[in-house]
This record gives sequence, structure tokens and C-alpha cells, in this order.
Amino acid sequence: MAQPAPAPAPSVSRPQQAPLRQPLQRRSAKRIALRVVADAVAVSVALFGASIIRFEILDAAPAARWDYTLITLAAIPVWVLLFYLYGLYEPRQVLGPVNEFKQVFHGVVAGTVVIFITDSVTNMNLARGWALIAMVTGFFFVGGERLLVRKTLHFLRRRGGDTTRTIVLGANHEARTVAKALEREGWLGYKILGFVDDDSPVGSEDGNGRKIIGTTAQLRELIEAKNAGLVLVAASAFDATRLNRLFWELQDIDVDLQMTSGTIDLMASRMIVQSVAGVPLLYVRRSGMDRAQKTMKRALDIFGSFFGLLLLSPLLAAVAVWIKRDSAGPIIFKQVRVGRDGRLFECWKFRSMYADAEERRAELEHLNEGPGLLFKLAEDPRVTKAGKVLRRYSIDELPQLWNVLRGEMSLVGPRPALPSEVEQYDDWVRNRLKVKPGMSGLWQVSGRTETSFSDYVRYDLFYIQNWSLSLDLWILWRTLRAVGSAEGAS
Repeated sequence: MAQPAPAPAPSVSRPQQAPLRQPLQRRSAKRIALRVVADAVAVSVALFGASIIRFEILDAAPAARWDYTLITLAAIPVWVLLFYLYGLYEPRQVLGPVNEFKQVFHGVVAGTVVIFITDSVTNMNLARGWALIAMVTGFFFVGGERLLVRKTLHFLRRRGGDTTRTIVLGANHEARTVAKALEREGWLGYKILGFVDDDSPVGSEDGNGRKIIGTTAQLRELIEAKNAGLVLVAASAFDATRLNRLFWELQDIDVDLQMTSGTIDLMASRMIVQSVAGVPLLYVRRSGMDRAQKTMKRALDIFGSFFGLLLLSPLLAAVAVWIKRDSAGPIIFKQVRVGRDGRLFECWKFRSMYADAEERRAELEHLNEGPGLLFKLAEDPRVTKAGKVLRRYSIDELPQLWNVLRGEMSLVGPRPALPSEVEQYDDWVRNRLKVKPGMSGLWQVSGRTETSFSDYVRYDLFYIQNWSLSLDLWILWRTLRAVGSAEGAS
């Protein structure tokens, strides 16, 4: 009997294949070198600027035994090294502006502390005022330089430049949601080339034009053919054994790797990677607001709503007169909404529709363009002429400041739902009612016209799970930007 042919031996990566990673490493090295040079220039301007302010503008005589030019030249590499230690030169660093400025602040403060310690140890007799001014100018110039670089990169990426060609490994719900989020935030520079998956037919689409471009067995060839620089792994799409094998297969390929956490509803600030018995574990901080945080949020609501009503009172009065002259009906439109824990309240808005709008809704239901349970029409015939302008700039929602002051709403929170909507909630969606509804929220500032009902719910639950005062302030800032650029509610 003929013996079966032996199975082919698995290919073994030869040592000479290692240099394949060099081109990507060189690109990363060049990018980091440019960051270092830009920071070094900013630090030198800050330190020399501190000397000009302290010794020329303020007309104080230098007291140090050494020349301040030499001190500055010695301090520049030290500050840059501290920036490195604070993680400002990670190859694939994707930081939000707040976190980046926080790291810059820590680096500048650490650099100032090093100056004070060196002065104390060597008895150089440095002017304390110079060091303190250097700290202020350091944060100003380095922070400004980082902001300029950030805005330049955002400008390029939104126009197709400086992109990272990315293959998503996996095609489950997590993989598709992450891909959609990354493409929507174009300033991040991710260019999604497609999905690689073993459970979906090659060539099929995800509903947003992104295709399954191959299987995991073809991953190496796809990386080369697509000139991919990054493989983004959806952790929940594979079991641990398959993931480990994929990582080994990609080890000698010139490509970067990123992996999701397996959940899309938790902020990175709530998760810490810990090594326990040699196993990497994600520690997740508890969610929810404690009493102090609730007090801070309520204080922000009272302060913001009170001064908002006070400062905007001339505008509110002018809008009231305009609405009255534009069409018949009340100035304020009051509608019952559902608040925290299911409590009902009257939500105030400037009337932007004709007085019979509610009666006419039934005849327009079949034209609904809103996601899920939400009713929305791009060209709603019930909207008045004044209402179109008020909605465009979200001015119609300003009377809700009164709801905020009364404690029925918050400046930031989930959108206040109608009782008819809440009746159709399942137990998961009902979690939206655990906090006060808000005038603005994460969904409203995250491309709401392009999101589905599931995205709408996910944004709200994400906000509830990951609340922080800084998140509220960020949403308020994004809201002001959207209103100022006429991207308000419609």
C-alpha cells in the first residue's frame, strides 16, 4: 500500500527576515525625531524667553555663577528626556488634547524641579524668578507647539494625508463598531482597508461599504498587497489560542499591531493593565458618581444655568418677540419628558413649529428619518421660518436652562425621552434613566445625523458608565463649537 505523502513542514522564519520590520521602524524613528526637535526648539524658546523677561523686561541682574545661556543649553536635553519618560514620544501615541497637555504640564514641572534641585546641590545661585518664569513659558511654548502640530496633523488627515493604512482583524460587532468610530474621527488618520475574518464570506460588506477582504490564512499576503501599516485586532472575535497564533504569525512582518480591550463601552481612563501571576489583566475602576462628584456636577449645573439665563436674557427676550411675530401660538413649547428614575417633568423649548404640529405628526409618521424610536424629518413642513433658524443654532433649546436650574435636567446628559419612547425600552435601554437628561450629550456632539438608534443608546450608556467632570466640560466645549458653526440640532 502506498504511504500517504507527509504533510509539509511549517515554514520557519529565518533570522535574515527580521530586517523586514526596519522600514516601519525607520518611519517611526523619523516621526519621533521630528517631535523631539520641535519640543527642543519650544523648550529653548521658553528658557531663553524666561531670561529675556526676567533680566531685560523686569530689569533684574543675573545672580548665577554660570552663564544662563549655558544653563539653558544644558537644560534642553534634560527636559526632552523628561518628556520621553512621561510618554510623549510613544510611536503610535493617540492622545486627546487634555491628556497630552497634562503630560506636557508634568514634564515641564519636572524640568523646573530638576533646575531647583541642581541649583541646590551645586550652589549655582540661580534666580528663583527665572526658574518660575521658565516653567510658565515652558508650558505656554511647548503646549502651543504641541497644539500647532496636532492641528496640522488633523488638517492633513482630514484631507487624506498622513494616514495609517489599517486592516481590521475580525468582523464581529466590536470590530465593525471600532472601524466605524475610527473612520468617523478622520483626524486620527486611520484608513480602514477592510476586514479579515474566517467566519464571513470574502467580498461581503458590513453595510457601510467596508468589505471582508480575506481570511486569516491570507493575512500576510494582504498586508503586503494592501501596503498596510497597522493590523487592528478585535479581541472579542477570536479565542486566546487563535490570537496567540496570529501574533506569532505577524511577529516578523513589517506591520504595527493594536488590539481592542474586548469592550467598546468603557473609557481607557477606567482601565489599567496589570500583570498578575504573569498574566496581563485589565483592572476596571468602578463606575458611577459618588456624593462629592454629584455635588460637583450639580454645582456646575447651577452655575452654568444661572449665569446662562442672566447673560443670555437679552437674546431670550428678542427671540420671544420674534417667535410671537412669526406665527400664532405660545412662545414656549412645553412637553412632558421622562427624567431620572422615570420621573415626569415639563421640558421647556422655544416653539419652533406651528401650533398644530402635534396633531399633524400622525400624517407624517411614514416619512420618519430618525433612528429607531426617534422621530425626525430633514424637511419638516411643521417648522416655522423662525424655527428653522432657532433649530439650526440650537437656540430653541435655551429655555431648558430653566429645567437645569430647577434640577430636572443637567447641562450634560442623555437626551430627554418622551414617555411613548420609554414605554418601548427594554431593560438595557432603560439604564438611560439612571441619570438626569441633559441639554447636550455625547450623542449630540458625535455625528448624530449619521448614527443609528443603537449608536444613540450606546453613546448615552457610555456616558453614564464613564462620567467625569472633564468629560462634561469636553462635551460642553464641543457643543459650543457645534452651535457656533451652525451644526446644532435640526
